[in-house]
Amino acid sequence: MTDNSLVAPVESSREAWTGAGLADSIEGLVDAIKSEGWVDDLLAGTGLAIEVAASALDPFSALLSNGLGWVMEYFEPLREMLDELTGKPDVVMSHASTWNNMAQELGSVAEDLRASVEADVSGWHGEAADAYRRLMGNNVEAVGGLAAISAAMAEATQGAGGLVEQTREIVRDLIADLVARVIVWAVEAIFVVTIPVVAAQIAAAVVKWAARIFTYTTALITSLTNLNQLLND
Repeated sequence: MTDNSLVAPVESSREAWTGAGLADSIEGLVDAIKSEGWVDDLLAGTGLAIEVAASALDPFSALLSNGLGWVMEYFEPLREMLDELTGKPDVVMSHASTWNNMAQELGSVAEDLRASVEADVSGWHGEAADAYRRLMGNNVEAVGGLAAISAAMAEATQGAGGLVEQTREIVRDLIADLVARVIVWAVEAIFVVTIPVVAAQIAAAVVKWAARIFTYTTALITSLTNLNQLLND
């Protein structure tokens, strides 16, 4: 007996809107968004190798819990950078899902309309029939185009939202890394140097870390600008 349980079925890559001229041209846009060629090289495939503790989820709380509230004013520029990247990823993903749902529904409508037209005019001939076919063909094309546009918006929304969240995690981890260093410096200061010296060291480090963070936020802005241009081309 032949066991076909290991044979994978052939899955069609055809979308509901595939075949409509307008939709096919927009499908190229969807593929371009998925390829992430619009993402700046600095953020493309980023896997920042930073060892951080559990405090990374809220790096500033570690300062307070270690009695270093006086250090917070030095971290204000970094806090502002992190706050600027604070969004609502769940909301963004829900918007992307909504666009996907619209794409699927519109694609189904286009398919149903195409099938209905073919059934209606199968035995109908003449100028009136030809005119009807052209009219309904344009309608099918338009609905299919809307489905493809919705799919493109879903990919763009998901891609942009994911990149913002990724950048925020990088920034948060960089700040957590600096916080861990500051805590060590503060402990050492009790036995070795004075607080003013440590304060100067912290201020200099914040400037250095801010420059590092700025390169990532700039890369994010560049990426989103590239995505916007891709959508507008």
